[in-house]
Amino acid sequence: MNTPSITANSLNRVAKAIMVKHNVGYEEACAILGKMRLRLICDVSIGQSVAMQAALLTAINTGKRAFLGGVFVSMPRNIRCLLPWPTHQQFNSIMSIMGASFVMPENDSFTQTIYFGSAPKPVDDSLSVFCSGWRGGVAPAGVPVSISSPHDFATGGVLAGALAVARGFLRVSGLSSRSLEAPQGISLWRPDLNWLDSAADGPELESLPKALWMLGLGHLGQANLWNIGLLPYQSPKDATFLLQDFDTVVRGNYSSQLLCEQNNIGRKKTRICSEWLEGRGFNTIVTERPFDETTKRTADEPFIACCGFDAAKPRRILENAGFDLIVECALGADAARFDRIILHTFPDARRQPADIWAKDHQPEPDQRLVEAFRTKEDCGILAETLAKQAVSSSFVGAIAGALVTGEILRAFNGGVRCELIQMQVRQNDLPSVVLKEEIYAVRAARSGFCQTFLQQILAI
Repeated sequence: MNTPSITANSLNRVAKAIMVKHNVGYEEACAILGKMRLRLICDVSIGQSVAMQAALLTAINTGKRAFLGGVFVSMPRNIRCLLPWPTHQQFNSIMSIMGASFVMPENDSFTQTIYFGSAPKPVDDSLSVFCSGWRGGVAPAGVPVSISSPHDFATGGVLAGALAVARGFLRVSGLSSRSLEAPQGISLWRPDLNWLDSAADGPELESLPKALWMLGLGHLGQANLWNIGLLPYQSPKDATFLLQDFDTVVRGNYSSQLLCEQNNIGRKKTRICSEWLEGRGFNTIVTERPFDETTKRTADEPFIACCGFDAAKPRRILENAGFDLIVECALGADAARFDRIILHTFPDARRQPADIWAKDHQPEPDQRLVEAFRTKEDCGILAETLAKQAVSSSFVGAIAGALVTGEILRAFNGGVRCELIQMQVRQNDLPSVVLKEEIYAVRAARSGFCQTFLQQILAI
C-alpha cells in the first residue's frame, strides 16, 4: 500500500482514521474523503436565530475540512446575518466565502444531509439540528424535539452544528457502527443534566470575560477562539486576549484547525488568531514562546487561561503560572478515540495537573499504519513518524471549544463549576460530569467582565 509523497506537515489527520478502519493506504483514504459530501438544507428559521446561524456556519467550516467532496447549502435568499461578523454582508454571501456551494447534489451513500429547521420529507439517514444559546443537539430527521428557549446566542449553535457534522462523518465514513436513533445533545448550562430538561436551560447571558490567556493555538485553541469570537460582546474593544503559541501553520493543519485556510501556510498561528479576533474588534497581545516554568502571570495579565496543549509536559505546570481559573481540554488521538473529549478545571480540583500528567505517554504506533505509510525509499523512520501523528478533526475540536466556552460563561453568569467533563461523540450517552461546590462567580471576579449585546437590546 504505497502512498504519494507525504510528510508529517502535510498529513491529513482525518485520513488516518479511514486507513485504520478500512485497512487501506493513505491515497485510497484520501480518495474516500474526496467522495464524501455534506448537504445542508435550511428553511426560513435560519434568518431568525443567532444559534441556528452559528450552527450552519460551524457545519460549513468543519464540514469542508472532512467532507472533501464539498459542502452544499440550500437556503432562502437575502438572509440577514445576526452574528458578530466583521463584514456586514448578507448571510448567504458569508456562506459562499466560507467555502459552501449553492448547487445541491443528489443524495447517495457518500452524502450526509443535515436539516436546519423543518424537514418535511427527510432523506434516509438525515439529521436535524436543534439549538438555543445554552443547548445544542441533533436528532434523526423527522423525530420531534422541543427545545423552546428565550436565550439565543452562538455557543449552543456551534455545539449543535459540529455535533451534526461529527455524527454524519462517523456514519458516512463507516468509522462508527452506532447509528443515531434518538436525540443527542448537551446543555452548556448544566452538562450533567439531560439537555432537553427545562432545568438544563440557563439564564439570560449578561456577562462575558474581559480578558483571557489562550495557551496553545492549534486544534483546540482555534476551536476555543471560533466559539468565543461569535459571542455577543456589546463592546469588543473592551476585551483583550493574550495569545501564546510558537507554531507555524503547515498544510496538514487545514483538516483540523478552524481558523487555518490554505493560504495561511507558513504563517505563525498567533498572527492568524490575532487577525480573527481583531477583525471582530477585540484587542490582542501576542507572545510566540513556549509555556514553561518561567511563564508567570503578572498584575495586568489575564487571570483566566484556556489551555489547548497536546502534550503532558506543559500541562503539568499549569497551576504554577498564577491563574485564578484554568479550563483545560484534551482529545483522544487514535481512530477509536479521536472523538473523545476530556475537560478539566483547575486549581483546587481533586487532582492536580502534576498528578494527572505525571508521565509522558508515548504509545507505540499502529503497525498497520507503519506498513501502510512505508515506501521503498523510506527506511521506516518517516513511516513510523506518520503513524504516530494523532488523528484529529475540526468538528470534535468545535464541540470541545463549545464546552470550554460554556464553562467560562457559567463562571461569569452564576452557574456551576464542572471539575471534570468526559464524553465520546459516537456514544449516545450523557457526558460524565463531576461538579465542584463553590461560588463560581467569586473565582471569576478578579478577571473583570464585559456586557453582552443582548443586555443593550433589553435596555431599549
